[in-house]
Amino acid sequence: MKIVQIAKNIIPVPPIGYGGTERDIHYLTNCLIDRGHEVIVFAKQGSKCKGKLIPYPKNSSKNLLPFVKKNLPDGVDVIIDHAGFVATAKLPIPTLCSIHSAIKFNVQFPIYVSKYLLEHKGNGKGYFVHNGIGVDDYPYLEQKENFLLSLGRIIQSKGTHLAIKAAKATGDSLIIAGNVPKKGIAYFNKEVKPHIDGEQIKYIGEVGGEEKMELLSKAKCVLFPITWGEPFGLVPIEAMACGTPVIAFRKGGVLETMNGFPELTCNNLNEMVTILQRSHFPPPQKLREYVTQYFSAEVMTDNFEKLIHKAIKEYKK
Repeated sequence: MKIVQIAKNIIPVPPIGYGGTERDIHYLTNCLIDRGHEVIVFAKQGSKCKGKLIPYPKNSSKNLLPFVKKNLPDGVDVIIDHAGFVATAKLPIPTLCSIHSAIKFNVQFPIYVSKYLLEHKGNGKGYFVHNGIGVDDYPYLEQKENFLLSLGRIIQSKGTHLAIKAAKATGDSLIIAGNVPKKGIAYFNKEVKPHIDGEQIKYIGEVGGEEKMELLSKAKCVLFPITWGEPFGLVPIEAMACGTPVIAFRKGGVLETMNGFPELTCNNLNEMVTILQRSHFPPPQKLREYVTQYFSAEVMTDNFEKLIHKAIKEYKK
């Protein structure tokens, strides 16, 4: 089949640092091509693609539909839209709308990244396919170093301040890695920065590539104390692929990603501290096997292929 994937014109595919959606597009493209499909990707300039890449015009993030329509190849069998603007335009081509955030689109085939999003934002109408990663891209280590890790955007809802409190309660050292977006600057200055001492609490900024993989694989534990209904929660999957345990709050899609290890989930800071102090973590190999079985790029692609065939069969022009 000839398949088109639509990314936003914000972060390149694959992303260098932050960018869960773009990482999904990267892995899905590679798997589809490995299975014999032809894949064309519309993405930000600077992206790299195993298939054919059609880069968007520079410095343009709005009204990209005319560009896509003009450059859409002939003979496309299906479109997988991760941005939403193509699916809502209802082109005469079967289109799946992959929804990665708490946004609702009026489309025929909405595919949410978790059952939680499907039920709470889609009112049960549509489908869900969990994110998947290339497990072999993540280094596996059984011997961990003595530090905790908080990885991701530094905003209130990610609970960086709670990770700091947990580390201080147990006496563990904590490495905080992530970007501070504009909406997180005030939060960072008030709740995070005053606790950074360069010894027990360290902030190293946004990380990507080998540096990110090294942190994920060497950490004693990753803390994920989110305070909102996380649509999916990719960090726990990435950490467990490295054989690294994760302690996460029971919020949103994290209940699905952590379903195999309920003993590592908790409702509040006190429970997180208790789990840390107990330090009874699953074997690293068991964590990696769990991700391979349920959250690999291959599993994600299996589920997308089923929905692609369904969309082609049922699409209403």
